[in-house]
Amino acid sequence: HRHEKRLGRGPTDQRQLKPRSMAALVLFTTILVGVQALPRISSWNRYAADVLEDASSRGVAQAAEVDGTSSLRWFTQKLDHYDHGVDEAWQQRSFQNTTFFNGSGPVFLCIGGEGPAMDESVLVSSVHCNDMAELAPRAGALMVAVEHRYYGSSLPKGRDFSTKSLKWLSSRQALGDLAEFHAQITANYSLGEQNKWVSFGGSYPGMLSGFFRLKFPHLVHAAVSSSSPMKAKIDMQEYQDLVGDSLAVESVGGSAECRRVVAEGHQAGVGELIKTEDGRAQLALAFNFCDPGGALSSEAAAGEWAAGGVIEVPSQENDPSCTAPACDIGSICGLLLGDDGANASSSSDLSDVDRLVLVSRAQQGGRCLVDWTRRFRQSGGSESSS
Repeated sequence: HRHEKRLGRGPTDQRQLKPRSMAALVLFTTILVGVQALPRISSWNRYAADVLEDASSRGVAQAAEVDGTSSLRWFTQKLDHYDHGVDEAWQQRSFQNTTFFNGSGPVFLCIGGEGPAMDESVLVSSVHCNDMAELAPRAGALMVAVEHRYYGSSLPKGRDFSTKSLKWLSSRQALGDLAEFHAQITANYSLGEQNKWVSFGGSYPGMLSGFFRLKFPHLVHAAVSSSSPMKAKIDMQEYQDLVGDSLAVESVGGSAECRRVVAEGHQAGVGELIKTEDGRAQLALAFNFCDPGGALSSEAAAGEWAAGGVIEVPSQENDPSCTAPACDIGSICGLLLGDDGANASSSSDLSDVDRLVLVSRAQQGGRCLVDWTRRFRQSGGSESSS
């Protein structure tokens, strides 16, 4: 039973379920290009064959009109792609844009799974797959996007987020969703072998993009997997190492000394101060927390704050043309090292920690920092250490 709806913008109050294991990301871009020699797993092949046969024998998603617009389309999706004893279906959201599609071009697939809820802007200009939208005109590509199950409005079990209902929330089921969607779009647009599929995603969706290519190499010609933690772990120090390394890139205004100040300021400075109650109180006052008396009341909460970095370093989206204080690596390093002219005398003789304070206050623009202890409690953190 097909349910179709055309909307302008998606609801703004949709909750996002973001897997906690995705908190740490690795700064690298992997492009997995079609190679016939990649291994195929027989169970996945059998499943893919079932998808293709099933899609041709039942109702599939309505194709978007060729009117040069990005259109929301709901389509029927299986609840469980691997247990044939589960015969339930639900409605999943997709977006389709035919503005640049010339019939023989590729299919660009944007994979959801992180960030704000998708709306029709996802295939025009968005945080999800903007690189894909910029490449589409040159490639004559059909652009499509799929919202991840249990995210935004794509809710297999409605608002039931109990453990029992979340058993179908997995990357494995999400890959099955993509294979099903591939079959439906291929049928809707009468696509052939000349229409190569390229999947796009960043962070967790970047993982899905790469996995989609690996698990279904006969469906996906190439995958762009940006900043994706393919080998995720709980304490992913490698991410912060790369953030730190970006401060030493001279072509964007960084230097080895800039990196040293930030590293030493965190390790020998902030790292030592958070170990004592007096030290945490000093940090709360220096960094202008809204509630300095309770903001860093425990070592655990202070450690969580410091682990994410006490200043903002735009390692992924550095923009040298920005105008806000300490908004890019060049201006951050200039302020840290006293090379920015106006603040040269005020920062050159400061300790490494005080230099970090100077940058943090500049970035906050006079605003106070939120109560980190409250945020730490809300995220489920334990304050047993002191």
